[in-house]
Amino acid sequence: MQNSAFAAQVFPFASFRLIFILMLWMLLHAGCAMWPEPTRSAHVGGTGPSGSCADFFASLDGHAATADALDSGYSRVKHHPYLRADRFIASFRDDVEDGHAFAAWVDHMQALDQSARQFELANLSDTDIAAMHSMNDRDALYRRVVECGNLLKKVDLLDAEKKERRHMVVAVEDEYIPLRKVLGLYPITSVFVARGVKKWHAEARERFSTEPPTDWTPQRYVPAAGPDTGIAHRIIQGGKRDALGIPTYSAQDRHALFQVYAPIWEIQTQGDADRIGSPTWNDNHRIHVDTDKPRTYTLLSFTRFGKTILTQLNYIIWFPSRPSAGVIDIYAGLLDGLNYRVTLDGDGDPILYETMHNCGCYYKAYPTSRLRVRETMDYREAPLILKAPAMQPASEMMVVGMAYRTHYVRTLYPVSRDVEGDADAYTLADYGELKILPQVNGEPKSMFDRYGLVPGSQRLERFILWPTGVLSPGAMRQWGRHAVAFVGERHFDDPFYLDKMFVARP
Repeated sequence: MQNSAFAAQVFPFASFRLIFILMLWMLLHAGCAMWPEPTRSAHVGGTGPSGSCADFFASLDGHAATADALDSGYSRVKHHPYLRADRFIASFRDDVEDGHAFAAWVDHMQALDQSARQFELANLSDTDIAAMHSMNDRDALYRRVVECGNLLKKVDLLDAEKKERRHMVVAVEDEYIPLRKVLGLYPITSVFVARGVKKWHAEARERFSTEPPTDWTPQRYVPAAGPDTGIAHRIIQGGKRDALGIPTYSAQDRHALFQVYAPIWEIQTQGDADRIGSPTWNDNHRIHVDTDKPRTYTLLSFTRFGKTILTQLNYIIWFPSRPSAGVIDIYAGLLDGLNYRVTLDGDGDPILYETMHNCGCYYKAYPTSRLRVRETMDYREAPLILKAPAMQPASEMMVVGMAYRTHYVRTLYPVSRDVEGDADAYTLADYGELKILPQVNGEPKSMFDRYGLVPGSQRLERFILWPTGVLSPGAMRQWGRHAVAFVGERHFDDPFYLDKMFVARP
């Protein structure tokens, strides 16, 4: 009887320990679902040009995976290694019955794959490049990417019957891991998370202003003088659109648009952590931000609003860190940054401003008078919507004001384009540069790992917020991998979010 009683006490504990270990193992491996893994063509191992090209893509993906050089910014299209998609492009999957629209859709996905492969090839070592059959230079390999992509695209899709095309699955996974929600008892824990979000919203509303701060001695960063807004109007209104209705801009036009609406960064500064700069790899194989080289990284995106496709300008900055506020600060850590986004209407005028930290945290929307906020939204966690200041883009620039240490956006207000004063100049750089940062040995390496995260930027808050399903909450991440809600699900690049949040005013 005594032994039976002892067993009754031990076995439940042993069972609990086994369950706990199993849950922990499942939790640690749940992140694997967040990696857009390479896919193989059905022609692998076949004869003729199709088989040769399929084998080439498989070999290229194998070398990139072994070298940890795969780019995870876009999702792979199953059985089509020459195609990748983001949420915007994937949103057209039900709108391409027309042959011209379908071809344009496939071309966009091929362009995304080619863009990603350019960075992957750049990040492969010379040894890896030399091992790729008889071609031992990156330019030749990239030409092979284009040629094989065109060949397989024609065989698989353009010459195929419509019924065969429907088997192509184009989808981008959510940035939420369902298993974590299950293990974290999400229906219960989300109640407490929602309270924290509601409290932060109230504090942010109280502290936000569309007037210049009176109690700051900020550091300003200004862009080089750009063209006036007239050129933006001409570019947007006169720009060509493809069969999907997506605007097509030349590199020169893109640069001009970014120059026109580039913001002034105004930061309440108490130390080097409050200065913007250029990320690079240091001697310890960690990301370091060089504050002697202030830069703003630009990224062009598009979104859908009703039946219209709108152009979006993303301006992204990086800080060395978010310093700790005390002995234990769950939000502190290496690197911090902000994404300021401007959405332009069909005339080239701003209708919406947004800010988000590069972790996907602290999302805020600032609609202009051209938009009306919907009374009800189909979101479990309502987005924080604040009022945009009245602004005349032709004569004024937007100032984005941030607090020290936290880098929270406290002010958004316009100033004259002829503003003068003590300020540092920043340069514009393409976001793609972050994917080929030079290391100490001279070889390039992406700032982002296979999960789209910046190594070393993880926060202690991840141990508290993991039941929300977000991979490493608080860590800095690659564009296109931003979950912007901890209760329910929302993505920064959701192609339909404007319709969910706003109604256009006449």
